[in-house]
Amino acid sequence: MIKDSLANMHSYDSLHMNFRSVFNIIDALNFDALEPGHIELDGSYVYINIEDTAGRGRDEAPLEAHRRYIDIQVPLRHKETFGYKPVAQCAAPAGDYDPDRDIIFYNDRPDGYVDVAPGEFIIFFPEDAHAPAIAAGNLFKMVVKVSVTPNMERPTL
Repeated sequence: MIKDSLANMHSYDSLHMNFRSVFNIIDALNFDALEPGHIELDGSYVYINIEDTAGRGRDEAPLEAHRRYIDIQVPLRHKETFGYKPVAQCAAPAGDYDPDRDIIFYNDRPDGYVDVAPGEFIIFFPEDAHAPAIAAGNLFKMVVKVSVTPNMERPTL
């Protein structure tokens, strides 16, 4: 898990072959003009979901984890709180892994919580279980999904 300012996101370019391109795209976006929806950047390898969703309390936000995708989450209008816990320490799955949705939920409680404000981002890797969308009101956010396995036919965006 990495949390930082959007101003520092290029410090993490080397962590994945598509991060530099993804961060360049984020740099170029006009956040005020974004509408909820799906932006395809490289098919199923890299895409952005713009979400307008209701916030929830800590008790209503289950831990989740993904195996095939890295999440880069960017709150656009309001602070969002995330619970977190290493997947290796999660002992209570709430069901089976869903390969179609690339998600598994856990009944475990987070080890801690972190606030992410507009102008900041957080990256969750497959080893990071996270409980997103903890907020008092509505959330408007960007979730960039980056495949752990890059598109080798087109290695960078």
